[in-house]
Amino acid sequence: MSKIIRRMVDRTFLIYLAVGVSNFIFCTGLMFFLYNAWDVNEHIAPLINYGLGSLIWFLGCKYLIFPGVKSGMQQYIRFGIEVLICYVISYYLIAPPAARFLLDHNEVYDIFTFGGGARVIANCEMAVGTIAYSLLNYFGQRYFVFSDRFEYHKKQFESSENNENNNTK
Repeated sequence: MSKIIRRMVDRTFLIYLAVGVSNFIFCTGLMFFLYNAWDVNEHIAPLINYGLGSLIWFLGCKYLIFPGVKSGMQQYIRFGIEVLICYVISYYLIAPPAARFLLDHNEVYDIFTFGGGARVIANCEMAVGTIAYSLLNYFGQRYFVFSDRFEYHKKQFESSENNENNNTK
């Protein structure tokens, strides 16, 4: 079990978190600003968030997190498919029921009143959807879009693990 966790939560995950947190703050802030200050539709604002955030994540993955292999048309197609799937799952399947559940608690309800009482549900759905999207996007980028790069890092991990085992013997 710990080997599985170590493979999933490795150096790439930590770098991804650093890139992702700054990306999350910028893009999510933009989404809430567009929705609450400029009255951009509650479906368009998250789409801008996810589109811009995905582009930043793709570039971060390509150059910082999973560097090493040239990109091809197949990788760009995988990226587009992955973004679309993550968007639909996070915003339309996960966010609505999770937001309803969370908003049953007054403490959570009060957090999302920053856009006015009429926007509480949409603000909560956008926040939940963004968090779900971020998690799904990591695994989608790692195992689908950049899977060839993951194999390179997996081999490096296994060779370093073998070196550790040989040194302890």
